[in-house]
Amino acid sequence: MYYGEKVHLRALELEDLDVVMENWNNLEMRQFLATAWPMSKNIERKWLERVTTMDPWKDGGMVLAIEDKKTKKFLGSTSFFDISKQNQRAEFGIAIHNPENFGRGYGTDAVRLMLWVGFHILGLNSIFLVTLDTNVRAQHAYEKAGFKRAGLYRQATYMMGKFHDFVVMDAIREDFLKQYPPGTQVSGP
Repeated sequence: MYYGEKVHLRALELEDLDVVMENWNNLEMRQFLATAWPMSKNIERKWLERVTTMDPWKDGGMVLAIEDKKTKKFLGSTSFFDISKQNQRAEFGIAIHNPENFGRGYGTDAVRLMLWVGFHILGLNSIFLVTLDTNVRAQHAYEKAGFKRAGLYRQATYMMGKFHDFVVMDAIREDFLKQYPPGTQVSGP
């Protein structure tokens, strides 16, 4: 388990299926994942079966549950995918499921914590993400946690009736270690 200021990250479990489904099909959240169609419980069960057995190096991915540090309430999930051992790089993703938890600092803390995991535990050198141009709240959280804008994929996705750009952001180990050098942690239990 990894501890931030507001959240902790833990292994995602099959038993999380019901709590995942509580807010997973919320359009307010899903539109920012660029997959606004609803997902069935059966699809999510199969996804959980796959991601709960992933080995980051063998399978190229890692998904963790985000919980409120004080209440242990499930908030969402965060992941690395397309992990490249050769290039020491991964793509980052996050979803805070319930819109009531947006803007409370959970996302920023979880992002910072995942950067720490990526650089201190997995030994990555570069972590990148793509996000909708309209997801300004997330972009702000990513920047606060250590990501920087790297580019733009123009008109890369169709969402909510029009084409949108993807904003590309990245974080580099060297920059992150200035704030969290080897031997430090984001926070404790």
